[in-house]
Amino acid sequence: MAAANAEGIQADDAQRKERVKARWSILRKALLGSSSGGGGDGAPTAAAPGRFHERSMNAFPGFRVLDRTVLSCKDDEKSSISASEEEWDLVRYSYASPDGRAVQFAARETKAQQRPPSSAKRRAEALLSHRKYGVDNTGNVRVWDAEGTLAGFLLSIVLDGADGAVPNNMEQEQPTKLSQLRKALFARLANASGEDADGENRHCNLLELGAGQAGLAGLALAAASQTDRAATMKPLRVVLTDGHPSCVENNVACAQMIPKNDDKTRTVIDAQLLLWDSSANEAETCRLINKRTVCETGAGSYQICLASDCVHFQEFHDGLLTTIARTLAVGGIALLCQPSRGSSLDNFMALVDAVNGAQTDDGGAERPLFQMALFEDFHPKVSAMHRSLIVEKNKEHEELESQSQYEPNWHRPLLLALQMLRSYDEHVDGEAARQHVKSRTQ
Repeated sequence: MAAANAEGIQADDAQRKERVKARWSILRKALLGSSSGGGGDGAPTAAAPGRFHERSMNAFPGFRVLDRTVLSCKDDEKSSISASEEEWDLVRYSYASPDGRAVQFAARETKAQQRPPSSAKRRAEALLSHRKYGVDNTGNVRVWDAEGTLAGFLLSIVLDGADGAVPNNMEQEQPTKLSQLRKALFARLANASGEDADGENRHCNLLELGAGQAGLAGLALAAASQTDRAATMKPLRVVLTDGHPSCVENNVACAQMIPKNDDKTRTVIDAQLLLWDSSANEAETCRLINKRTVCETGAGSYQICLASDCVHFQEFHDGLLTTIARTLAVGGIALLCQPSRGSSLDNFMALVDAVNGAQTDDGGAERPLFQMALFEDFHPKVSAMHRSLIVEKNKEHEELESQSQYEPNWHRPLLLALQMLRSYDEHVDGEAARQHVKSRTQ
């Protein structure tokens, strides 16, 4: 038994070293470009577009909660793209409920063979994006799987209602919490009476942070509001934001592809540049974002805030959380969908706990700012695929021939829900966030 365990440990260690070596090779390829070889190491090429190295974390194709189809150049919709067909793909996304109701919409995405940039200048711009724009280039590289997963979860609420399917094999208290979350989101999205309400309650203001290349989650709900589900949905004000201007530019193009129904006032889609910064000086930017709704005070005005694959930027944790707190209305819900990615998600949740425990200048305790809940199982397709992949991975491990590309820590999307319990205090809550992130880097 001991000998077998030792052999297994040695095999795992050897595979780990091989993966590290291969990933350094991928990085070298990104820095040097395709001239250093013919793509034999698995980097994307024109001959094999979108093919990622089997040792890369990107080798796992994702859970694909949304059906994705790249439209051909002959498709009539292709003419709606105001860009070179050599640079962009027009992609149709769709999601169907178990009873056959469906929502579909189009998005513009960088062609697979455009990864990595072909010229030395473009490679340098991509690698140094954080210096020029204050944010890296990952949002322009691809549409990440967690974005589609979050979009699918939201569409399941719109199509199936608050009492939609709950994944099997959840911990005992999780189905109740997930059902409560679905009902809360449905209440913010749906016009329960089927008639227009008076005042601001007749709209749902929705903000997406770090929308990346396509802003799928926000666009999915906007598309649903333009279908036959529109009669049961509140009119939406959707604002897609990202810190990179190229992402914002593409968000504008994607928003223009959402079909409009006869009632042009039902849904408004906007795109805006927004960096996450916890400093008090940047609070004004969030106030301007809030004023894009009908809020005149600049206080938090969004009922729903979305973010996908954002918490792995740990140096921006305080900026991300304060941006959510500055823009979310009291009672509003923020949904963050992402894998654990090492300790990044745990560290972000620890930051939420630190802000919830913040004290005022006189030593008194503020009421918690957020109610927080983490869901490992929140969509049936993701849960079923995860269990199947784990069985396959364990079987390969027993045979000492593990070739699995699936690493739950890096690939399995988890859903973090934050509900705003009170108004944000810039001095108390913002300072608590900044001090917590600062302390963990010392």
